[in-house]
Amino acid sequence: MAARTRIGAVSYLNTRPLVFGLEQGLAEDKVELSYDVPAKLADRMLADELEIALMPVIELAKMPQLEIVPGLAIGTNGPSRSVLLIAKKSIDDVRTIALDRESRTSNALVQVLCHRVWKIQPEFDAAGDLESCDAVVSIGDKALFPDPPDGCFVYDLGGVWTAATGKPFVFATWFVRPGALDRDVYEALHESRRRGTEAIPLIAADYSWGDYHNPRLAQTYLQKNIRHRLGSVEIDAMRDFYRSAAEIGIIDAAPEPKLALTRWTSCHEAAQAAQEAPHAES
Repeated sequence: MAARTRIGAVSYLNTRPLVFGLEQGLAEDKVELSYDVPAKLADRMLADELEIALMPVIELAKMPQLEIVPGLAIGTNGPSRSVLLIAKKSIDDVRTIALDRESRTSNALVQVLCHRVWKIQPEFDAAGDLESCDAVVSIGDKALFPDPPDGCFVYDLGGVWTAATGKPFVFATWFVRPGALDRDVYEALHESRRRGTEAIPLIAADYSWGDYHNPRLAQTYLQKNIRHRLGSVEIDAMRDFYRSAAEIGIIDAAPEPKLALTRWTSCHEAAQAAQEAPHAES
């Protein structure tokens, strides 16, 4: 029996529509699904423990050989509601920002926004919190469900990016080792998302984070804030983000997103054409 493809995902609410079908037994003879926080998934890819992982897009700078599964991502085109900067002061007065330990993309995004949009130069603390710093990056369910502390300013990083650039933002995509994606797994990932999209009310009704259970918020978030598509517009936005991150030295150079060579669908053909088109300039 052939070894199953090892797939890693995050357990946040925004991932549930992507993995819903897989969790229901779709392609269970083909894939082995496990969970971790975004930064840990990148470490596991580096350690050759996974063939496919739903990773923060900034990780492509460390592993530029990786390819992207066409058509699928976690992103937003406006406020995300789950990638936030929570500040005790107005953004113009923020001097120190604590970074989130779980997602390197969100940490890079806040640094890009400080330089490109807010025009501030705070210190960034990888080990800080809201007690020791003026502001803190907060992502995922812990940003979505609890109310922010009284008196705090809340800046939605996805919303700020889109307002400034007119583009969506892609937080994570399915990254795959070259040659590791076959047709069956490709189709299973897309079918898993299709089933998950149809099941969003069920996912929202069933989902809890700690003591928080808010089906109405969860459903609105999945249907209005989070987008699971990856097309030419999203790929262009990724390039823009990479260029901005490289400009301020977060990464050494802007990597080029490469789509996995899965030539079986019109979705891939359209995305491949976008990849081969001249890059848009910001």
